[in-house]
Amino acid sequence: MNEFIRFYTWGIKMKFHMAIYTLALIATNGFVKWLMGERSITIPTLLEMMLVCFAIALLETWIFPEEGIWEGSAMVRRTVLWSLVCNTGFIGWNPGLDWFSGIPGWAAIVLLLFLEGGLAAMWFAMHVALKKDTEQLNQKLQLYKNGN
Repeated sequence: MNEFIRFYTWGIKMKFHMAIYTLALIATNGFVKWLMGERSITIPTLLEMMLVCFAIALLETWIFPEEGIWEGSAMVRRTVLWSLVCNTGFIGWNPGLDWFSGIPGWAAIVLLLFLEGGLAAMWFAMHVALKKDTEQLNQKLQLYKNGN
């Protein structure tokens, strides 16, 4: 039963990240299309984005497994690998999948900056904000155990 719960919890967290990445891609694609005078996103594009985001979230759980505590050079190496995986997934697949075709050069730069800002926010959430939240919960648990 514990193994099932561990797998289930892993799946929930992985799909949560997949959903965040997918929503960000769809919103960005919709905004770019709206600026270019279009009003729709095709179903194949939505499915492609979801599958790429699934692959990225899956690799993310391999790069930053739940059991590990990453600091120092290990955190740097894993962060660089994660960044490469994300950038390859989001940028590398674009030409073949045609998600942002026809945008002007300045818009491509804005998209790249938006992507990097989003990745930085996701990294911060995963490794700073949630870690701080866990530390606070552990402190409160310790106070409770001590009868305070």
